[in-house]
Amino acid sequence: MLKKKSELEKALGLENLPEGEREEILAKVDKRLEEVLIGVLIANISDDDAEKIQKALHEQNTDLEEIVAETSARVPNLASKIERAIEEEILRLRVVLT
Repeated sequence: MLKKKSELEKALGLENLPEGEREEILAKVDKRLEEVLIGVLIANISDDDAEKIQKALHEQNTDLEEIVAETSARVPNLASKIERAIEEEILRLRVVLT
């Protein structure tokens, strides 16, 4: 979701794992990165924006990334805070996975 699959594989050092194992790890990592994203959002957005994101999480045909981008554009430095939190989490996950 937050990074291209190939970038995430490389960042986490998963390129040499069997495909099934790699896919399983990537699914879990993607879920964790979404949790990090939501945590940063909740700490930095209004209740109205939080409600929009919550609604998007529960609807099937909603593009969460688009809603996050729209919200980020309205909140100063939110995009950089999200990026920094995601990068830090990827570093932590890499340590755990290696």
